[in-house]
Amino acid sequence: MRPTRRGVGVLLVVAVATAVAARFGQQALGAVIGPLVIAFLAAVGQVYVAGTPTVERTVPRRGFPGERRTVELDVDGSGIARLTDTLGDGLGGEASARHSLPVTMRYEVTYERRGEHRLGPVDVRLTDALGLVVATTTLDVTDDVLVYPSVYRLGGPDAFVRTLVPDAEDRQAFDRLREYVPGDSLRDVHWKSSAKRDDLLVKEFADRSSDRGLVVVAEADEGHDDEMAAAAATIAMGALESGLGVELVTPGGAVEPGYGDTHRTRLLETLALTPAGETGRAGDADVLVRADEAGVTVTVEGRRRDFEDVTVSRDNPLTGEAVT
Repeated sequence: MRPTRRGVGVLLVVAVATAVAARFGQQALGAVIGPLVIAFLAAVGQVYVAGTPTVERTVPRRGFPGERRTVELDVDGSGIARLTDTLGDGLGGEASARHSLPVTMRYEVTYERRGEHRLGPVDVRLTDALGLVVATTTLDVTDDVLVYPSVYRLGGPDAFVRTLVPDAEDRQAFDRLREYVPGDSLRDVHWKSSAKRDDLLVKEFADRSSDRGLVVVAEADEGHDDEMAAAAATIAMGALESGLGVELVTPGGAVEPGYGDTHRTRLLETLALTPAGETGRAGDADVLVRADEAGVTVTVEGRRRDFEDVTVSRDNPLTGEAVT
């Protein structure tokens, strides 16, 4: 506990007034000294009695870079305090405010980068009502929040299968002929039947993409792990949306093949934490994601493409979903 600047000013006034009164015998100064001394002692008592407050934090949901979440601090105690919640690297926001205790303090935190980030400890600066005395303490109340990698928008399930799934044509069986509609590929036109009907007919295929899984291997040079994770997450989420089972291999660990929301969460968790590095399994990949200083590439059956070329936007299709 120590005096604030205002408290120091009060003590200086008391000291000067006391010295003047002692030297010149001006008893009238006692009317100034007494109230100031009483006020200061009352401030000391108020802060001492208040003691150390207790804090409980409500941990926000996981999310993606760019998303915002509300953090709540339930603070029990008395007095007036400035509360500052420490935000780890990768988190942004204004996490400091002055309140009269007890209080539930709320603030917005922005997820800036993937990874596991620390909330806390909480710095408490407790003062009296007049602001004459302050007691500072740091409460070791910490929690971790997981931020998933960015996920970008692909060209839809059909485009994903045609573009990124090896042997996509071999895993589609002819189903029927139907009338051409704008947007159909001309390579699917059945010209012989179209000539007989004087109308364009296209071949429709039965999708068998779910008959097998996809092995996604992600690797990166040092300093390019975030780009790797974002590209691998985009490919993996697109594969799940297309009905494919996904097996993921990263420098930080592997996820066995699977489907569904639980598997999606497991994939995102792994990609949120994986570092850069090699896997030693690039040869097993159906889709190989590689990030280095030259950029991010996606390789399927020896055909390498820039990651930019297989996405249609940087909008995250999973933003707002309850991915826990």
